[in-house]
Parts: sequence; structure tokens; C-alpha cells
Amino acid sequence: MIFVGIDFAFSYPYVDINDFFPDLNDCSPKTAKTLWAMIDNINKEKDDLYGGGIWNDKVFREYYNSPIKRGKYFKSRRRLTELVARKYRAPSPTFNCVGPAGVGTGTLAGMRFINKIKNLLKTKCHIWPFDPYKNLLSSKIVIAEIFPSFYFHYSGQNSMSKKGREKKLLSNTLKFYNHNFSSTLSLGNNDNDDMDAIVSCAALKYFVDKQAGFSHPFASKEILKASRLEGWILGVN
Repeated sequence: MIFVGIDFAFSYPYVDINDFFPDLNDCSPKTAKTLWAMIDNINKEKDDLYGGGIWNDKVFREYYNSPIKRGKYFKSRRRLTELVARKYRAPSPTFNCVGPAGVGTGTLAGMRFINKIKNLLKTKCHIWPFDPYKNLLSSKIVIAEIFPSFYFHYSGQNSMSKKGREKKLLSNTLKFYNHNFSSTLSLGNNDNDDMDAIVSCAALKYFVDKQAGFSHPFASKEILKASRLEGWILGVN
């Protein structure tokens, strides 16, 4: 099995108001898979998995805070996994596509990616935790949502303002996840993406046999429902 962790929200909030896009009735997707397909279809003329074409849609753009406008229905909604993650660190709202916390742009591209790879590989690829739990171990590829900043804070470290303390921060974080940093990789780059990737790899190994919904089924019906519609961040229990 190839275990892949990708840092973007795999879906939108749903269980808070029982809808992805309230007040659209039948126009609003009712499952994560139909949401992915809708996002991909709206942006089908856009290259490189770009998802911002939805901001030009007269109906759906009203739900986003985008470079085009702040929609009249935009709210700082949160998925259940993000609410649970708040104990350590919560991601930014997925409908926000503006500024340093504008994670929504990556989410749109990510959902297009999931839709395409699932259509291509079908049962060979398991999108966790949306696909049936019984198919998890039989899949050749498992793709899960990760949140690097959460892994730093879960280990008792602060991921903010890394400049000048990269080596110590990385060493202390990896020690919590039972790993040591022994690479010649240069630290101190402006975006720290390499550092986040190293910690995320260690966290994936750490949580793989501890994660509810992965090593064992979700016990909570509330979380099971939310995870099938909204997704779940690996490591959040």
C-alpha cells in the first residue's frame, strides 16, 4: 500500500447546517463525491486543476470570500474535524480564498484532483475516510488529509515563527514522533515546506495504527457521518 498525505481540505462543512451550500435545495451536492464532481465540472475549462472558476458563477460565488467579491452567504463555517482539532490547532475556514489564511483556493484545486484520480483509479485508490472502511486495506493507494501545523502543536511545539529555530524545532518535533533528523537537507527556507513534509511523514507513521476510522472504525455515529461528508484530518482523534 502507498500511503499519501496531502495538505488541503478534502471537503466543505456540512453537518453544522446539514448542507454544503444552504438554500440551494436540489442544486446543492448531497455527498462529497458529487461535490468534487461539481467543482471539477464548473472549472473544466481551467488548466492545472485551477478551481477559481467557481468565483465567476453567479450562484456559487456568493458562498465564498474570493478575490472577486465577498459573497453575501459567506460565513466562517467549520468542519467537525476542524472543531475537534482546535484543542491543538485548527485550520482556516475552507470558504475563505483571500489572504494568508485563504486555504479555500487550494481546497478547490484539491477537490478537482481527488475527483480526477478517483475516476481514473476507482477502487485501486482509497480516499480516506470517504470510501467504505471495508475497502481500506485492499486498496493499492490510500490518500488522506493532513495538516502539518497541527502535528507540530500536537507534539507540544509551536509551528509559528520558525525563523532561526528550524533545526531545534524539527528535532524536538520528530523526537515526539519517534524519529530523528539525520538529513543534509537545508533548513531555513522562506516557506518551510520541506520541514512540514518531514514532520508530516513522521506523523503519518505515528498515527497510522492509532487513528480512529483507520486502524479501527469510528465509534461515534456523529463523527462517522461527518467524516463521510466533510472528511477528517489524519491525527485528529
